[in-house]
Amino acid sequence: MRIIRLLGAALVALALSSVHAQIEGTILSEGFEDNFKADPNCKQGICNVPEGWGVWYVPRTENDPPGVNFQPQADRAAGRARSGSSAQRLWVESATFTGGIYRIVTGVPVGARVRFTIWGQVWSTNDNSPISSRPSRDIRVKVGIDPLGGDNGRPSPFNGQVIWSSEQEAKDAYVQFSVEAEARAPTVILYTYTTMKDSVRHNEVFWDDASLESIAPPATPTPEATATAEPTAPVAAQAQPTPIPTPQPAVTYTVKAGDTLFGIALAYNVTLDELYKNNPGVRAETLQIGQVLIIKPGAPANPAPPEQATVPPNAVPGDAPTTATPSAGQACVQAFFDDNGNGLRDEAEELVLDIAFTVTAGGTVFGSYVTTGNEPHCFDLPNQAYTVAARAPEQYVATTPLNDTVRVNGARAFFSVGLRRLSDGFADVSITPTPQPPAMPDSNTTLGVLTVAGGVLLLVGVIGLASSVVLRARRL
Repeated sequence: MRIIRLLGAALVALALSSVHAQIEGTILSEGFEDNFKADPNCKQGICNVPEGWGVWYVPRTENDPPGVNFQPQADRAAGRARSGSSAQRLWVESATFTGGIYRIVTGVPVGARVRFTIWGQVWSTNDNSPISSRPSRDIRVKVGIDPLGGDNGRPSPFNGQVIWSSEQEAKDAYVQFSVEAEARAPTVILYTYTTMKDSVRHNEVFWDDASLESIAPPATPTPEATATAEPTAPVAAQAQPTPIPTPQPAVTYTVKAGDTLFGIALAYNVTLDELYKNNPGVRAETLQIGQVLIIKPGAPANPAPPEQATVPPNAVPGDAPTTATPSAGQACVQAFFDDNGNGLRDEAEELVLDIAFTVTAGGTVFGSYVTTGNEPHCFDLPNQAYTVAARAPEQYVATTPLNDTVRVNGARAFFSVGLRRLSDGFADVSITPTPQPPAMPDSNTTLGVLTVAGGVLLLVGVIGLASSVVLRARRL
């Protein structure tokens, strides 16, 4: 009987390994070389993408600030390819856009762990120099994957389901962007995302060498018929010497191009208030490249407090206690009036009421909240990545993305949404320069012209009078 069980387990393992071999590997590979076709969803201009891809963007409304949220143009670019002969180019001129490209992928095994990878590069300048003149922090780039297949198979990058990668600086050089997710449906949707701050002459982004890979197959149940090893006597644990506590150095960070205080705080799971406290005098507007920030101050060589030490129930006398790692943390949200449009909450900017936030992961809603003006509001969550999304009423214009991925790792992660009121009166200004009327002469020029004209008329009058006198004398 035991031999039959062993044979059965071996056959099941062989079958499972065969299935896993078929599932793991490359699902999609795109080099952006050919088969470019027009995307019918674009409203105007050039909009060419490889077959199977599409362009998404935040449409402009009449209440948007000047030069903001224009449809990006899209086409094959031969000048800035990472490999091969071409890449995907998205651009606007003297304007900004929020958007990217997307790809709907079907036939993905449900439960498989998949990884979306693509290379991106940004060019932003007011002249034609190949080197960007704009700070990289003014252009935000990331990629995402919707493991639930969008809204009934339709792309929807802001639906709260998309898992986003971290943002990276990609100014004038290709950088690899990557994000992983567990497929919750047989269809997943891949996204690139770009948004920029200023309406400079050239705002362009290039994408190349995209791939979707299955890096882990779906979990499978353990076969019922498995061989069991003969029980062996437990091995006595050897007593380990208690480690000598050592001083804990301060955690520091050197500011790089494109960094913001909010982004640094988010990366290290600390609050902005903690950054300000640990770095007196530091403010967002005074942040300098190369500046060293204290993320967490150092600690002396003191043993851990007794309440932090835990002893496993099966510990052998003499074993050193272990320090428990927090298994949960918090995701904190707020919405604020972004009066200056810089995407950061400054000291004088107030909170916004009645903004709805939701926290999801893998299609499951972990919490929801509507702002009351007493934020930040924090959700208690197990350690993992979450999608936090905000829904703003129609009377507001967002100055920051309305959703993002935050990672809870035993501490606090923050997500802030900047808004402006439509009642502030943003004018709808076309990116086409308005023709100017001909220049009018100045007052001195006008006075000179009138003086000359008056002199000429006076001279003509004198000549006429003299002629009249001469003719009358002749008649006499």
